[in-house]
Amino acid sequence: CNIILYHEKQKLYKDNHPLNFKFKNDIQVKENCNLDNFIQLSAASCFINIRYLNKLLFDERLKPNFEDAKFINEYLLENINLKSAFLPKAKYFYRKREDGSSTLDDRDKTKDYYITVLNLGYLKLFKDTKTTVPSFAQNVVLYDIFWQIKTLISNPEKLAILNDKEKYLFKELLFKNFNFIDSRNIKNFNLNAFDFFYKKGILSYFKNEDLSENIAFIESIDDKNDEILVKYYFNDIDHKIKILLDDKVAAIKHSKIRQYDLLDKVFLYEKRIWLKLKNDTKILDIFVNSQKLKLVFNNNFINDLNEILKVLNKQKKQRLKNSDLWLFADMSWRADDNAEHLYRYVMHNHPKQKIAFILSKNSIDYSRLKKEGFKLIEPKGFYFKYLIYKADKIISSHIDRYIFNALGGDTLKTKDFIFLQHGVIKDDLSRWLNQRKIDIFITSTKAEYNSIIGDFNQYKFSTKEVVLTGLARWDALIKNNILNTKQILIMPTWREYLSGKVQKYGARARNPEFVKSLYFQKWQEFLCSKELEKLAVQYGYSIVFIPHPQIRIYLEDFNLSSYIITSYKGSIQELFCRSSLMITDYSSVAFEMAILNKPVLYYQFDKDEFFVRHSYTKGYFDYNKDGFGRVFADSSDLFLYLNKKINHLQDIVINNMQYQINDTCKSIVAKIR
Repeated sequence: CNIILYHEKQKLYKDNHPLNFKFKNDIQVKENCNLDNFIQLSAASCFINIRYLNKLLFDERLKPNFEDAKFINEYLLENINLKSAFLPKAKYFYRKREDGSSTLDDRDKTKDYYITVLNLGYLKLFKDTKTTVPSFAQNVVLYDIFWQIKTLISNPEKLAILNDKEKYLFKELLFKNFNFIDSRNIKNFNLNAFDFFYKKGILSYFKNEDLSENIAFIESIDDKNDEILVKYYFNDIDHKIKILLDDKVAAIKHSKIRQYDLLDKVFLYEKRIWLKLKNDTKILDIFVNSQKLKLVFNNNFINDLNEILKVLNKQKKQRLKNSDLWLFADMSWRADDNAEHLYRYVMHNHPKQKIAFILSKNSIDYSRLKKEGFKLIEPKGFYFKYLIYKADKIISSHIDRYIFNALGGDTLKTKDFIFLQHGVIKDDLSRWLNQRKIDIFITSTKAEYNSIIGDFNQYKFSTKEVVLTGLARWDALIKNNILNTKQILIMPTWREYLSGKVQKYGARARNPEFVKSLYFQKWQEFLCSKELEKLAVQYGYSIVFIPHPQIRIYLEDFNLSSYIITSYKGSIQELFCRSSLMITDYSSVAFEMAILNKPVLYYQFDKDEFFVRHSYTKGYFDYNKDGFGRVFADSSDLFLYLNKKINHLQDIVINNMQYQINDTCKSIVAKIR
């Protein structure tokens, strides 16, 4: 029977299970030997005639999943000459728990999911089949194994729970299972999520084969510049490409090769190309190694560009409704970041430009900016949405849902979104950033810039979007620097996996389990240590503890001595300018100190956990090689080193980065205009 998903959090019933196509028509009766795509994995959503069970039992060794699927498909294989009926009126309701504790929610957090299921589940089902493995049994395993592949391509850190030997075994088991799955079944398997990308990639990766046809997809339309983004997938990096617009060689404006990996091997490459169109352009032809690619737009095959031009002109008309308004935002509840600094620059240097700044009236920055003359907009209500609708440019240091989804999923389609960034990207944020439409992407160092626009990485962005200007706040930072101070600034970053749920305007609720975390315990121990107190009392240093904004709601849980300062009324930049040393863990605020040529020490007690469970994975930046000071896993080693260097802090400065730091605000505005 059809599985209806009940989402407890939203209190919604959804008939959108990937296998619900089996129930879209009237009652269907199929021979078990010809089930093909009509696969069954859930024991709870089917009825079995017990006369034919023949002492068949569930395999209790199979955890966290596939015990049902193995049982049912063993039954079908034993009764291959019988029939199965699919009843559209019979429904099974499956609850997705609000707290995320449903079995399927946590299955990829166990080793058994990658080892036991593949070995005792998939592989044993294949090996125990007495004849040639029928298509439906192949498809059951293909369906289940597909979700593993899909998850690991976008979240490779999930495999961190396996050691090297286990990872090798997992890869070996994958290939052993695919030895039982025919290429024909991979090509013919019908499932919305199992699209062209996965078919082509799986065939290439596991079978060293390719599809007989190739497809180019029109992914995006830039109505402002009359450009379209075309992408296609390939596995041969030496292939030859020819692109024609109305039989003339097309001019490629920007291009990028994006790489998808699975385990330690390339799964597939994606070529991304921006092409310039003319009003009368009618035909686009793309050839890869002389093979003409089919064109797909909005999930439909197209023969010409008529539909593209219709959408292009429709978007142009929509963009004409924009006014010449620039909306700025840092966080909805906090300013004091790049948007504030750029707004101030525009306010003083381009007074005719219409601008407004989004900030909650409850923000500690509200009265300060109001006195300075900022036009402040409450981030909720009709007027806020009206300004989002009318604005031509939205300029923010963050990518928060209350902005990009203010008017629904297409809020930013015909607007320029300028991502000022909160800091310098040093780790891989592609999984998060690739989800968003960014028209201008600010970067600050050559290494950061190249890590995003370069070929063979995970980012979708190219030279079309990414610019090297430096951060807007750096102008004021350099101008206001103070030397020869005695202040130690302690600024650890946050942990997404320790934070509460995101609330409506970007802030997060408290997590009652936070105080039990290693993060809390280690920083509590660090801040209460005799060694830190010695720096304050014996050497006369001010100690300032300013954790990430998402951690500040837990400040009252820390048992801190009176000499530790945890509040500041001015700009956070003043803390950098007045400090002589920073101690952090992984925070990009270390770049602020590097800009000022001031020393940094890294305290990283949870490196393995951090890069597995936080919102990004390790990128080009190696803290030991590229960092601005030494890295310590143990606080006692850090304090021992610091005590030796306390009278010569400038000697521990390490700074080999190439920055863009001259007139950053001016450079950014030039790119925006």
